[in-house]
Amino acid sequence: MMQLSHQSPINDKMLVIKHYLTNCLGMEVKMEDRRIRYTKKVIKDTFIELLEQKPINKITVTELCSQCEINRATFYRYYDDVYDLMEKLKSQYVSELKEAISLSKDDYTISGFTSEILEVILRNKELSRILFSLKNGKDFLNDVLDIAHQKCVEKWNRYGKNVPQEQVGYLSTFISAGTIGILNEWIQNDFKESSSEIANLIENISHYGIAKIIYGE
Repeated sequence: MMQLSHQSPINDKMLVIKHYLTNCLGMEVKMEDRRIRYTKKVIKDTFIELLEQKPINKITVTELCSQCEINRATFYRYYDDVYDLMEKLKSQYVSELKEAISLSKDDYTISGFTSEILEVILRNKELSRILFSLKNGKDFLNDVLDIAHQKCVEKWNRYGKNVPQEQVGYLSTFISAGTIGILNEWIQNDFKESSSEIANLIENISHYGIAKIIYGE
């Protein structure tokens, strides 16, 4: 609560005015932040809709702004061009994946980090479809999976037989490539299976191999 001084009425009035202006400016900043977030969301959602219809090299800033009902100056306030917009969306997507994985626990498993990745994918279905359909579009997942796999190697070394260093690279490549392939198939099949089913599939293949699943051996 604001406390008034007992020195003079003028000081009290100045304090009231200062308090009022501070609150007003704070509200204006919050409203401005909301407007910016809303504008960026409209641009992002509209851009994704256009990407579902045509390749990025066929999308112009003019068309995007027309669909968003904003002027070009507003677009250029936040992005250099549609390619910059794409990179920022991809960067935000990767950051969300890495953040999800960073919330891991000590008993982290392959199905654990995969579940985190799957949840992010499900929250961004349309963008996931687009990124996975691009040529070399799945390369952005390599860094993410490397982080997750390192956590698994740490667990293997802590609770099981140490993984020979000369084999770590091969194991990482095998699990990462297989995981990306399964994720791609899942996305292309329009998320037919549940995320828990996909997480368990990746876990079983990684831990027991294909023969165990096919032949039960």
